[in-house]
Amino acid sequence: MSVFLIVVGSLLLLVFLIYKYLERKIRYHRPDHFPKKGQVSLAEAAGKKVVVCVGDSITHGNVSVNYVDMLERWLGEPYFFYNAGVNSDLSYTVLARLDEIIATKPDYVTLLIGTNDVNATVSKAALNSYYQFKKIAKNVTPDYEGYQRNYTEIVRRLTTETNAQIALISLPIMGEDLQNEANAKADRYSAFIKQVAERENLTYLPVRERMKEFLQQHPKKLKYTYDDTLKLVYMSVVKHEILGQDWDKICLSHGMDLSQDNLHFNTRGAAMIASLVESWLKKSE
Repeated sequence: MSVFLIVVGSLLLLVFLIYKYLERKIRYHRPDHFPKKGQVSLAEAAGKKVVVCVGDSITHGNVSVNYVDMLERWLGEPYFFYNAGVNSDLSYTVLARLDEIIATKPDYVTLLIGTNDVNATVSKAALNSYYQFKKIAKNVTPDYEGYQRNYTEIVRRLTTETNAQIALISLPIMGEDLQNEANAKADRYSAFIKQVAERENLTYLPVRERMKEFLQQHPKKLKYTYDDTLKLVYMSVVKHEILGQDWDKICLSHGMDLSQDNLHFNTRGAAMIASLVESWLKKSE
């Protein structure tokens, strides 16, 4: 019996240590070149054009293929990319950390935020995780109207407190079933983003539209639904971090073309985002 208890205890300890390792990597990790309060602009010192990519985990890129890294590889000089993506961020948290973003004195800003705002309205588990990790206050319930207010204020501050050229990016697909509730809501949120871009005379990058077009041209029967998202996120992270599988292989094993877990993207999906940003930057030179 004592040997059995030792084995069980050891296994439980191993599981706990793996969980804490993954939690730290996902929850508390920050990208390279993340804007920090009070820092001197590295880009300014290097004499490069400053590009700040603002967003959530899709931009952060440590639970998926990193589209900001793609842009750095593709464009290189004369740009310096700040990755201002934070895992699990909502419009509320981006608004709260704008000072650090503005302090980089950006020449260009891309804004891709809202996936978690939508997710909080369709997934009770996701909403609870945002409360647990203090992404939003307990008395805040994310909704469309709150997103509109936050997004409008983010854009107002970026346009009035920087001299940057700004591109607003529509929300990527949320699962490859385009008829699910999350995608229906993301359509509405993205329509609002487009309205803001038109009203403020800013560039609108149609990532959502490009992804939807691809999926419509490549229909398939899906193995998972949006209700499986949390499970898929955990499965994907374990496969990547513990088993060493790349995101493309994980995506393929889950029977998807763009996203391994309904929220984050493989090489094809990340390249769709990066290619639109790349084209915009080249046209803006």
